[in-house]
Amino acid sequence: MAEEQVNLLNAKMLLDELHVDESPEELATIKSLINDASVIIRGSIRDNLSEEDVLKTAGNLFNRLISALATQMYYDRTLSTGYSAGVQIMLNQLRAKVLGGQDETI
Repeated sequence: MAEEQVNLLNAKMLLDELHVDESPEELATIKSLINDASVIIRGSIRDNLSEEDVLKTAGNLFNRLISALATQMYYDRTLSTGYSAGVQIMLNQLRAKVLGGQDETI
């Protein structure tokens, strides 16, 4: 069952969540990290998967995953220790919801 329509996380929302003071530079950085996180997440599920499709399927989970990954990249731009356990768990859950149990590797 699909969730109600959820809007994509935006930079202001993430800045507020992180308690980071808003400045043009911080807004630009967070906006870029949100975009990067979305691209990484969607590419980890299926090529050419749109944000709209993921938001329709599991919008709240997608936003939480974007928030977690963007936050991780904010503090460690190179992801030197890889994805956190939380990011991995949420990515696996999101992948299962979007693919509906289908294994795209076959």
